Amino acid sequence: MTQVKVDYSEFSLFVSLLVKKLSLLNRDHKSCYGLTMSQCFTIEALAENGKLSMNKLSHELGVTVSTMTRIIDVLLRDGNVNRRDNPDDRRQVCIELTSSGRNLAVKLRQCSDHYARDILDQIPEKEKNGVIKSLKMLVKALESANKKCC
Repeated sequence: MTQVKVDYSEFSLFVSLLVKKLSLLNRDHKSCYGLTMSQCFTIEALAENGKLSMNKLSHELGVTVSTMTRIIDVLLRDGNVNRRDNPDDRRQVCIELTSSGRNLAVKLRQCSDHYARDILDQIPEKEKNGVIKSLKMLVKALESANKKCC
């Protein structure tokens, strides 16, 4: 069997480029709601998962609890989330979307869908499912890869 030569530098370059371009496009598509990207990601995580503890939410977004607290404080001030004591463990607080937050989550989802459509419209029809399949494999590989480089 012939081994395929892989250019890891090229892969790294394109992953970095992909992250940069997606970050900029994502920000441009969602900035009209006056939210930071961290606030958008928080609202989306709560919409997807329902009520979450601060620890789970910070883990979901990959930020410290203190950073998550600052994000939640703004969303709380703006009426997009509620902070409640966990009835099972009073040392924990749970965060959930308010009605306003759920409406905002719907708008963000529509924005994301429109954004995805804009991207996929640039790809030939017969290639779209292959791109989605490759992205799923890449996400799975990223989740299991060594997180530290040194």
